[in-house]
Amino acid sequence: MTGGERLCRVLEDLGIDTVFGLPGTQNVDFFDALRTSWLRTIVPTHELAASFMANGYARASGRPGVLVTIPGPGFTYALTGLAEAFLDSVPILHILGRPARGPGRRFQLQALDQRAAVAPFVKRVFDVESPDEIESCAAEAHALCLSGEPGPVVLQVPNELAEDSEPRPVLIAPAPPPTPPLGELENRLMQARRPLFYVGQGVFGAAAELREIVEAMSIPVVTTTSGRGALPESHPWAVPFDRGATEALNELVESTDLVVAIGAKFSHNGARGFRLRLPPDRLVRVDASAEVLESNYEASMTLLADAPWLVRTLRDHVKASDRPGRSSWTEEQVAEWRRRAFSGRESGSEPRVRGGLEPSTMSNFFGVLERAMGPESCLVLDSGLHQMLGRKHFRVEKPRGLILPADLQAMGYALPAAIGAKLAVPDRRVVALLGDGGFAMSGLELTTAKREGVHLTVIVFNDGHYGMIRKQQLGAHGHVYGTQLRNPDFRRIAESVGAEYTRLDADAETTLAQAVRSKGVRVVEVRLRDKGRHRLRRVRHSLGHRLRSLLGRS
Repeated sequence: MTGGERLCRVLEDLGIDTVFGLPGTQNVDFFDALRTSWLRTIVPTHELAASFMANGYARASGRPGVLVTIPGPGFTYALTGLAEAFLDSVPILHILGRPARGPGRRFQLQALDQRAAVAPFVKRVFDVESPDEIESCAAEAHALCLSGEPGPVVLQVPNELAEDSEPRPVLIAPAPPPTPPLGELENRLMQARRPLFYVGQGVFGAAAELREIVEAMSIPVVTTTSGRGALPESHPWAVPFDRGATEALNELVESTDLVVAIGAKFSHNGARGFRLRLPPDRLVRVDASAEVLESNYEASMTLLADAPWLVRTLRDHVKASDRPGRSSWTEEQVAEWRRRAFSGRESGSEPRVRGGLEPSTMSNFFGVLERAMGPESCLVLDSGLHQMLGRKHFRVEKPRGLILPADLQAMGYALPAAIGAKLAVPDRRVVALLGDGGFAMSGLELTTAKREGVHLTVIVFNDGHYGMIRKQQLGAHGHVYGTQLRNPDFRRIAESVGAEYTRLDADAETTLAQAVRSKGVRVVEVRLRDKGRHRLRRVRHSLGHRLRSLLGRS
């Protein structure tokens, strides 16, 4: 059995079913082994897209996404995807070809210090030095992806492992974090009159149990951006403060007597750009990572524990308790906080949809999209203005129902990540929503989706600009530069790869419902107009008309 076959075998034993990557000179033997394995191999247009696909796969499933690249250019192209996964706590196992080694020779082909380059972006780099290390290194790398705070891990494999060798089955389970006593936390929860749960994606493995605690004890829930859907956002105890209204969220926190943060990293996005105020005396933090517990916000109590385990254990104790433990919050009070969270959602500066929608507002568009997708589906966003609009107006009803690049904000993410997500959860509807700038970076991944038979809807907001940067330029300088796009014909691009195309001109409800529920790959173009610019044109037209009238009278 060759080294490549042994690597495939151990991946299969670890429960891996899909790998994303490109073949090259240094991994032809591994790809030959993949050909006869049970693993599905997805070959995108480039390694950056492969890294985003592995990211989307992991975000949608909770299982590690596997990325395969050659050293040198394949490695450097994937670095942005590894950085995105590192900042967003996404488990990725990167199987990387090791650069050539030769005694006494410098400047070898594609010879980079990959370990030094990737070290800031991964939890660890494993080097396979001999065939006998394949199973143990792969199993340990897989376990490390998932243990503590999830994240990317690199497994460097030399090309010389092609010789026959005997497999050595070794499987390593992720080491669970300590299970601390929960007596003090339970007492504080039972005694609190106005507690608040602040949860991140770490609780996704116990979302149902979280809901039981919330309903039994009347505790409102706020989530991080990545944790949205941990409690359905239509639920009366969910207070969805993702975009805007940070001061109102701080006022909610100020009105509490206990904040229990579970599986929440408090990164830039998780802490509302660090404008979130959390008084240490009433904050309790629970996380599987000691580094996370020590970062950004001091707490009166920290628990190093697996978040789903803690939530399930708390639920069992709440059910078995003979103490009521119900808070003094009322549904009417929480409804008022929900109203404040949603207040100001409709901004006069937001773009409008051209054709097929009345009123043509963003809130109406996302309401139509919600109904078309249904509560069980998954929306994948890119980086840009459309993401801000989606986070503001789209309601998330299930864990892993919203996937986006949170703390690196790499453009070109949505389309490949949506392909990975759909491959991970084929029974869920998956929709990619991206701007025209993001489509320019990743649009050819439509060929990958079509070739792999992925059923995917891709919605492209076409406003002819890098919309978010243009908005910032106007706000800061009153003019724009370098943000105008000359877009292609989206119909021709879609049809050239065999995808269906629709433009949102007619009835939006019917158009989006048909697009989302149809088989195959479908591109929906949504043309936007700038409301402020539209008003300016009307003012100019009116002034011109008056001037012509005056001149005509003279």
